[in-house]
Amino acid sequence: MTNAREQAGAADDDVAEELRAAFGDLLRADRRLRSRDPKRPGALSYAQVRALVLLDADEEATAGQLAKAADLTPASVTAMLDQLEQEGMVQRRRSDEDRRLVVVSLTPRGSKLLEQKRATWRRCWQEAVSDLPERDIVAAAAVMRRMARMIDAF
Repeated sequence: MTNAREQAGAADDDVAEELRAAFGDLLRADRRLRSRDPKRPGALSYAQVRALVLLDADEEATAGQLAKAADLTPASVTAMLDQLEQEGMVQRRRSDEDRRLVVVSLTPRGSKLLEQKRATWRRCWQEAVSDLPERDIVAAAAVMRRMARMIDAF
C-alpha cells in the first residue's frame, strides 16, 4: 500500500507532465505561427515584426543589431531589409556619426503596419484570457517566466 507522500509525489509528477505537454503544445503553435504568418497576403513575418519593434523602440538600428534582435543571419537580414524597404516600411541611410555604418529606421507606413499588428495581438490576447481570473493569469505568467529561465539555463 502506498503512503500519502508517495501518492502526492505521483500527483506532482502528473501535474509536471501536464505542464510539460502544454508547454510543448505552445512551442509547436509558435513554430506553426512563424511559418504560417509570412504566407498570408500583406502579413509580416515574425522576424520582420521583431525588427520593426526594435526600430520602433530605438528609432534606428544597424543591420547587425536587427539580425541579433530577429535571431537571423546578416545575409537574411539584408534580404529582409530589401523587402521591407521595397514595401516602404523601412528606410536605410548612412549614419551621421560614422559614414561607414548604414542605419535603418521605420517609415510612417512601417509604423502604421506595426501598430495594426500590435492591436490585433492585443485583441487576441484579451479574447483568450478575458474569462480567466486575474490570479490564474498572474500564475500563468510566473510559470512562463520560470520556463523561459529554464530554457535559457539549459
